[in-house]
Amino acid sequence: MTPEQAVQALDALLDEAMSAIRPPLRYWDGWPRSTEQTAGPDDHSLGYATATRDRYVMTKVAPAKYGALLGITERGWQAHGYRITAVNPRQPAMFAATPTGHGVCMLFGAAGNIAFQAVVGPIPVIRDRDPFGTYEPEPTLPNGNLDIIPRYDDPFWSH
Repeated sequence: MTPEQAVQALDALLDEAMSAIRPPLRYWDGWPRSTEQTAGPDDHSLGYATATRDRYVMTKVAPAKYGALLGITERGWQAHGYRITAVNPRQPAMFAATPTGHGVCMLFGAAGNIAFQAVVGPIPVIRDRDPFGTYEPEPTLPNGNLDIIPRYDDPFWSH
């Protein structure tokens, strides 16, 4: 798949991964990134890369609603044929494989931040430039960190 096709696949996968969540959550999408796949003790290239994109939830979700969000998301993923591959109940996270072999996960951070992540591939290895075009800066906080702290209240999710 080309990098352009990968971005379309990532966006479609993230949209599908969040499609069962009602009311919907506000978010912003991180810049896609590619990771060259390697193997062996010498870390030799396998000749392809994967593409990844993060979707950062900007709706405040109360910790008491984490279980509901995980449950709704899990049922939605299973309805789309996703296979749950791992769940971490201590620092909530859920990982799944799609019927097409791509990956998706939902991660809960310590500061109440939640991210969905999708991985697709293979894409070509491109070393001399960003395979996804001209980088568009992502929102940052005054300290330079990514702005992934939820700030939008929702009558259902935030309380």
